[in-house]
Amino acid sequence: MTADEPGERPPSWRAGGVHRRPSPLRTPHWRVPTKLAAVLTVPLLGFLVVTGVQISDSVRAASGLNGFSQQVKLGVEVTGLVHELQRERDRTVGMLAALSARRSQQRDIGSLAPEWTAVDRAVQQLRARTRPLLGSDEALTLAFTRADGRLTDLARVREGVAQGWLRTQAVFDLYSSTIADLQALLPAGDPGGDAELGRQVRGFTDLARAKEFAAQIRGQLYLLCRSYGNPTESGWDSRIADLRAQRTAALTRFRADAGPAQVARFDDTVSGQAVRNADRLEQLIAEEGAAAERGVDAQQWWMASTTELQLLRTVEQILVDDAVVAVGGASRDLWRTTLIRSLTAIGLLLAALMLSVVIGRNMAFTLRSLREQALVVAEVRLPRVIEQLRVSSAASPPIRVDPIRVGSRDEVAEVADAFTAVHRSAVRLATEQAAMRRNVNEIFIKLALRSQSLVERQLQLLDDMEHAEVDPDKLGNLFRLDHLAARLRRNDENLLVLAGGDTARHWSRPRDLNEIVLAAAGEVEHYQRVHHEIGDQVYIVGHAVADVINLVAELLDNGLSFSPPDTRVEVHGHARPDGTAELIITDDGIGMTAFALAEANEQLGTPVGIDSSAAERMGLVVVGHLARRHGIGVGLHSTGRGVTVRVTLPASLLAPAPDPLDEPPPPLAGLAKAPTPTMAGATTETDSAEVERVPEGHRLVRIPPQAGPRDQTPARTDAEPSVWWSRDAPVPAAPRAVLTPTPQVNALTEAGLPIRVRSAAPAAVRPAPMGDEVDPDTLGDTLTRLAGGIRRAEAEDEAPDGTRAEAVSVPPVG
Repeated sequence: MTADEPGERPPSWRAGGVHRRPSPLRTPHWRVPTKLAAVLTVPLLGFLVVTGVQISDSVRAASGLNGFSQQVKLGVEVTGLVHELQRERDRTVGMLAALSARRSQQRDIGSLAPEWTAVDRAVQQLRARTRPLLGSDEALTLAFTRADGRLTDLARVREGVAQGWLRTQAVFDLYSSTIADLQALLPAGDPGGDAELGRQVRGFTDLARAKEFAAQIRGQLYLLCRSYGNPTESGWDSRIADLRAQRTAALTRFRADAGPAQVARFDDTVSGQAVRNADRLEQLIAEEGAAAERGVDAQQWWMASTTELQLLRTVEQILVDDAVVAVGGASRDLWRTTLIRSLTAIGLLLAALMLSVVIGRNMAFTLRSLREQALVVAEVRLPRVIEQLRVSSAASPPIRVDPIRVGSRDEVAEVADAFTAVHRSAVRLATEQAAMRRNVNEIFIKLALRSQSLVERQLQLLDDMEHAEVDPDKLGNLFRLDHLAARLRRNDENLLVLAGGDTARHWSRPRDLNEIVLAAAGEVEHYQRVHHEIGDQVYIVGHAVADVINLVAELLDNGLSFSPPDTRVEVHGHARPDGTAELIITDDGIGMTAFALAEANEQLGTPVGIDSSAAERMGLVVVGHLARRHGIGVGLHSTGRGVTVRVTLPASLLAPAPDPLDEPPPPLAGLAKAPTPTMAGATTETDSAEVERVPEGHRLVRIPPQAGPRDQTPARTDAEPSVWWSRDAPVPAAPRAVLTPTPQVNALTEAGLPIRVRSAAPAAVRPAPMGDEVDPDTLGDTLTRLAGGIRRAEAEDEAPDGTRAEAVSVPPVG
């Protein structure tokens, strides 16, 4: 199924062919770090929420306990101020009761100065202690505001006492109300749900209230004693009974709320003879009139009750200090626990984040490493192996494939192992294909060599037939067959080049570039349209001659194939100052587009092997292979109309001119098989030895080495050199062939040369009858022409096989 089919469409395509950008909410489009972050975000957020709630509760509890601890510490100042106020109240009402009993207006205010000083000092301490706590606790702030107002009004109460406009019971009630407001500042409840800590706090608050009731009993009885049994207010007995009941209830509550240690401390401290004396005197004074009857002195009662209150004060201070220490310790412990929990939560969060980052970076690194190594394999290693196998002509040893290592043992490592397996399979498949390609190339090489061998034998046979043929028409047909066989040989050589083989034709001596171009032109179909001009004497090393001929032939064939039949292909060559040589092949054809030129130049620079593209453009592929084999530079350029090919022959392919005294090399194949291309505007024909210029209006007619009937003329072989032009050869007894002139032709070519028409075969050579008379003029003309042909043949170089060119020039008749 292809990518265009519905089942394989990318997710970014929708119905209607509309392309949409990938949505960032689609998880398949996320990167691995993003996916890991998304996976860890939910649990991390849950952890943060739960931990945050716990830490917030712990901080709130610690803050509440800390505020409670400050309130407990405030109890030290509150109980101290209450104790001083109780003393000032009882002394003040006692003094007022004594003045009222004596009916005296003299008030001994100076005796209250120590109590006032102690109270004022305690008030300052309370305000200094309470001021930092205001605002943090609304209930505490309201209670302190009310109590502070009472303390502010205390100055007016003292003024009323000093001036005498306040009654005794009113003063007692004002002081009691102030003390009640101060006791509202004492803590209550269970701090943080700690029952033991709540028992300690409630223990000293209950004791403080019980002590207040005891102090009120002391004040009321002291007032009664100072009034000498004549109370100023009615109902004092019920008031005392109520205070005693409230004190008993407060002590009972204390014993119920306080801890065992606090109760034990109370029992150990508030006991003894002093407490029993205070209880006895309280019982005596509480009875109506008993103080005077039984001689209970006010000062005696004051001392006994004050001693009991002092014991209560001692227990109160101990309980307050214990509560302060306990609450402060609990507050510190809670803060420490909260801090430890917070740090632990933060540490766990940071550890989770760091672990996720490390794991994410590790996964991203391994995936990035896998990607980089996979790209290296896909873009470097595998192409290098394939190229190595492609260019290797022999079977190479097994190629070792290095596994991809990512430094882990997880699924990424398994993917790396799978990709390594894919790499091994690809290399194995490439090796098998390379072996198959080598086998195919070997088959092609063997078939091409077989075909080339057959073509060479065919060419040799045609050459022998041409040497023995005297009929011009048949000779022309043999020439055409020879030319077709030469083109077949070039196709075989192309197949050898594509298959990586080498041609069977080799030369050991350097050859002239002019001969090479002529030989290349002799291997193309429309050789008549090739015009060449080599300005300098350039020689090519022998081992590269065949390949250069093939290369130039392919370029000529390409230029001839894509140009009109009435145009010519120009070939110019010259040596360059840098020691190289250059051939410029220009055609006046249909030309090529810029894209086609770029593609063709790329194909010339990096030729492919045997495939469909090579079959379609075999010429360029063969040229590319030959150019790469010898380091020849080939480039196609557009000239507006037609294409110009620049062939740069490197210095390594050039050779110095051979010594003229050396034996001349054998002729190149293709020079003697057909009329050669025009050179500098002259039309020539060649035979098996060399190129010979023919005067205008003359043609070359091959003459057999021995005249006579054809059935008596044996075929000449290469081992039997022709002696036709030899002065030392014996004169043959057989009659010679008579050469007939070509008919006069009036038509001319574009170059101004006459167009030659091949004569009929029977008119070419006619055996002269020996017994008939011959016209003397005709015989003289024939002998004159024969003598001229002999002189030209003597001037020609002898061929390597000892034969001479057996052709004479026949002037036109008429």
